Amino acid sequence: MKKLTRIALTVASVTFITALIINPVSAKKGGGVGKPIPDGIMKIAQKSCVNCHTEPGNFLALSHLNLGKWDSYSPAKQASKAKAMCDKVTKGKMPPKNFRENHPDGVPSKEEIKTICDWAESIQITKK
Repeated sequence: MKKLTRIALTVASVTFITALIINPVSAKKGGGVGKPIPDGIMKIAQKSCVNCHTEPGNFLALSHLNLGKWDSYSPAKQASKAKAMCDKVTKGKMPPKNFRENHPDGVPSKEEIKTICDWAESIQITKK
């Protein structure tokens, strides 16, 4: 009986691994790939965000937002992240205080914050 069970488990394992190789599981959820970040927003992000929010950036920052993976986020997740970006820069929580002190030229201006918030508003998904 043990031999039969072992054979059955082996066959099942080989079948499962073969199925994964032939048709790999996609890590994307939520209905597909969203849109890339517009150039104007990326220009602001380049000076204020990418050092921490792209690989090999700050682990904590990446856990909240990884701009390097933006295109793989679903449209709903992109809308949520964009709204959070607007909220954080508007409240002065991003970039963080130590970045602001060490890189004053990297702090987004009021106009740049408005640009981020206008963009975030434009991609919000309305619930029906």
